[in-house]
Amino acid sequence: MIPINEIGVNNDSANTYPARSSRYMRYRDKLLENRFTEADRRAGHFYLEGAEKTAFVINLYDDEYGVTVLYGFASTAYMVGDEDWLTHYGSDDTSCQVRNILFISDENSEILADENISMFYIQYKDYPKDEILKLKKERQKVFLDHFSHALKPLGFKKKNTKWTKDLHNGTALSFEAQKSAFSDQYYFNVVVHKVSDFYAQQSFERVVMYESDIYNWQLMPEEQIANLIQYSLTKYIIPKI
Repeated sequence: MIPINEIGVNNDSANTYPARSSRYMRYRDKLLENRFTEADRRAGHFYLEGAEKTAFVINLYDDEYGVTVLYGFASTAYMVGDEDWLTHYGSDDTSCQVRNILFISDENSEILADENISMFYIQYKDYPKDEILKLKKERQKVFLDHFSHALKPLGFKKKNTKWTKDLHNGTALSFEAQKSAFSDQYYFNVVVHKVSDFYAQQSFERVVMYESDIYNWQLMPEEQIANLIQYSLTKYIIPKI
């Protein structure tokens, strides 16, 4: 699988480990054999110590039809003040700064998973924290560029994470991508305001798509992003234009 050595191995006793499917347990055993450490207080969260202030993360989730595998690199800088955090809890999904996901349902998908995870690890294993965060920003830009491609033909101009179109009588319409300061969650705001002052707002609406898992924008397929944009255009933006 992944060519790693000199990393500790965590083995839970069969009496205390939560009940899991046989496929999950086989994949867990494979990770432990390949020198991953499992968090001692959060079953299914595995990691390898990476370059400066990083860890390579694999989180397993059992499913009725197989095993979901989330993998990527997490910055451990946020763990300052609790040196044992990674050991105890691993990294939750949204704290994994650059992440991918795949699903294992049979032998072929497991082989493909091993190949994809190995290639990803080898490509970025020497990246320190700053390079991992830079890689995340590059992914973020690709995600937001989808909105630019949809809004530009409608006459919107982009500045930072806001797309604006002048309307009439000194007003403008803005579509704002507002990222949470605490997670990868995005909020999309549709605002009519004075051309000269975004905060002199005449109307404000928030695009709400609970089913979109927008905090996982790195994992959203192209079709889901397209649906989100079309929903925003049809319900919120075009009527105001």
